[in-house]
Amino acid sequence: MAAASTAGSYDFNALGAASGELDRLKLQARRSADLELELLIKMGLRDGQEVLDLACGPGVISRLITEAHPASRVTAMDLNGELLHAARQEASDAGLEQITFVQGDVYSPPLETDRFDFIYARLLFQHLEDPLRALQAVRSLLKSGGRLCIMDIDDAWLSLVPEPEGFQAFTQAAARAQAKQGGNRHIGRELGGLLEAAGFDDVAVHVETVNSRQLGMRAFLDITLGFKRLLLSGAELDAASSTLSTADALVEDPKAWAFVGVFLASGCRP
Repeated sequence: MAAASTAGSYDFNALGAASGELDRLKLQARRSADLELELLIKMGLRDGQEVLDLACGPGVISRLITEAHPASRVTAMDLNGELLHAARQEASDAGLEQITFVQGDVYSPPLETDRFDFIYARLLFQHLEDPLRALQAVRSLLKSGGRLCIMDIDDAWLSLVPEPEGFQAFTQAAARAQAKQGGNRHIGRELGGLLEAAGFDDVAVHVETVNSRQLGMRAFLDITLGFKRLLLSGAELDAASSTLSTADALVEDPKAWAFVGVFLASGCRP
């Protein structure tokens, strides 16, 4: 079997500075930060724990966890050096010096085994070619009784009201494009089974609905459609242009709504 790509379906450097991807990542994290922290606390995040923010991106959530839990020791790991630089800057701007930053690959993380009480993986698993192997590697980082919490998506739970013509064709084209790169835009429904197959106990999955009234329609569209736009090119992107223009117009429609289901899956190391 060929080795899984470490970048999977997400390569920040390949997107280029002009893509606005760093700004999108920061917006995505900041707009959902308070809700995420509340959910993480429900899933077992406590002050004083040894915490790993896996695939930390620009570090917004690492900062949030550290500020809310000052007695915790937080490690932030990402594959991409440029994103780690942004994460270090995020911590520095907040005056936080206790976050440890590590560049590493989820399939062979350069971290001690049996170390962490709580690991958070945010929007990572949709990009992985071999999520089961990644889960097995991450499981070894947890102490006995330690918990992994995954937050990810399933495009079947994304809807715009009113729905632009061609919206389903657009999301399906984006899903096919991501699958060609090793990703899975329907990973949410598979997380429970994957956690069990990887040997986790006390596996739980639930779906949290987030809507455009919570985030604002502009932010909602940027967060949920921004990466999909980047996945398409050529004729497929041209075919989606009218649909995307109609979606963008929902920002000016006070009666419009949009919804997305965010999957939260967790399990403990025996």
